[in-house]
Amino acid sequence: MTVRLGLVGLGNWGKRLTNAVAAVDGAELTACFARTATTREAFAAEVGCRAAHSLEDLLETVDGVLIATPHSSHVPLVEAAAASGTHVMCEKPLALDVADGCKAVAAADAAGVLLQVAHYRRRFAPVRRMKAMLDAGEFGTLLHVDGHFSKPFGPDPIRPWRDLPDEAPAGAMTALGVHTVDDLLYLTGPLQRLWALSSNTLPGSDLDDATTALLEFESGVQGTIRTSLRTPTVASVGVYGTAGAARSEEDGHRLFCSFLPDDDWVEHPVEPVDGVVANIAAFVDCIRTGTQPETNGHAGLAVVAVMAAIVESAAAGGAGVTIEV
Repeated sequence: MTVRLGLVGLGNWGKRLTNAVAAVDGAELTACFARTATTREAFAAEVGCRAAHSLEDLLETVDGVLIATPHSSHVPLVEAAAASGTHVMCEKPLALDVADGCKAVAAADAAGVLLQVAHYRRRFAPVRRMKAMLDAGEFGTLLHVDGHFSKPFGPDPIRPWRDLPDEAPAGAMTALGVHTVDDLLYLTGPLQRLWALSSNTLPGSDLDDATTALLEFESGVQGTIRTSLRTPTVASVGVYGTAGAARSEEDGHRLFCSFLPDDDWVEHPVEPVDGVVANIAAFVDCIRTGTQPETNGHAGLAVVAVMAAIVESAAAGGAGVTIEV
């Protein structure tokens, strides 16, 4: 069975998704849509798919739709896809606040369609290895986790919407830190409370330049997240326990572990994984089998709740906020 996929959102990331679909056996990008006719026709000619003349036209002819549009447009597009009975893979974050995220999840659940959120970095080999080691108790009692995801990501003239505060509350937390939030929830479990600071100090942008969050998980584990759009690239996630610790470094390409009593950091070889391709492959497999995605709407909503709490805490000068979905 060839799974027919449609794409909404034909910018830079839309092209990345198109290449990922081409790398997945049994998947085919059959249609694309953008509001501007010249945009969709040029994209369709470039990648070899059909330019749908409307969103409804696209949804009627595909098994699943990939949504790669500005954050604020995600929920109405998910609702439209659900109403048409079309499975959905939505880019992160699912929504910009919990109420809207609940609408998206409710629409998918009511229609009986699959909703997958593209939290693909948890599929990186070091993160998967750390999860397996945590589950096996190899690090002893887990005490602390952390994540730092920053890169010089803006201003972005190709995608100017990314530089709008309404599309990127707490600056890099919406574009980058959201990945770290999902990684830490995957590794550690539900979050209970957090404290956050976010600041705009540099000229030339209305976005916050740096955001930091202190986390308290339901298990009692503590954590931190740091993110910025202005510094050299850092992409790391770490877990620290009473018997050992591990870190995913260099954007999911390297894994380092240290175990007591030796207390030496040693690299553990891992096979790099293209998380975007793995995410699309998982979506296609779920469509074929009817199984719920690992990063389904409810998992995506848990991330949205953390993001909303970070924004709320930062606006209140770092006040503690309890996570609520």
